[in-house]
Amino acid sequence: MGAARCAVCEEEPKKSVVVVFDLYGTLVDWKHAISSFLEFYVSSSAVGEFFECDIEKVKSGYKPYKQVLGECLAEVAAKHNVVVSDELVEAFVLSVAKSPPFPDTIYGLKLLKKAGYKTCILSNTDRDLIDVTLSGVKGLVDYVITAEDVKAYKPNPQAFERAYKILSITPEEAIHVSAYIEYDLLPASRLGAKTVLLDRGLGYDWPIKAKNMVELVNVLEALAE
Repeated sequence: MGAARCAVCEEEPKKSVVVVFDLYGTLVDWKHAISSFLEFYVSSSAVGEFFECDIEKVKSGYKPYKQVLGECLAEVAAKHNVVVSDELVEAFVLSVAKSPPFPDTIYGLKLLKKAGYKTCILSNTDRDLIDVTLSGVKGLVDYVITAEDVKAYKPNPQAFERAYKILSITPEEAIHVSAYIEYDLLPASRLGAKTVLLDRGLGYDWPIKAKNMVELVNVLEALAE
């Protein structure tokens, strides 16, 4: 297993913690990418069905995420009597990989780097897909770890434990940031990591939260003390 490390600043980061981010739904708007694709090719009612399928498959064990996406697209399309071709599946996978960043993501990552934080993305995806997603901004993140690297999907605790091993840190040296409680914040906190909800309007609540990436910088300063 290995992690892709990008270029870091000339100076050593000032903070001893590693800020570990979820990617899809937290830093990039995958719901927009998936919803617009399904509404165009299948049905607006297929969106919720797709996410239910995704949840079920990532909880059932590891397989390449491209396979998860393809299987879920085919299953929900079949419910609406839509036949999907190999080309449509490939287009869907690439569309998900090209999910756009939220407006505060890039600026927020720049602020974190300026403040001296080490940052990591821990994502339920494949290495080649995350390269597409992070094209042009990978230099803003110090480490990238995927489900393909750890052979486990969040919320499986092994995904976090193996990621911490790759990073050579203990859970207590991590601050996990995500828009999702069940997939990220609960399992990370149970292992001993500090956790922050990045509120993307999903209706979740958590003891420590930030409404955007800019506010997150101030929240992290308090946590890292």
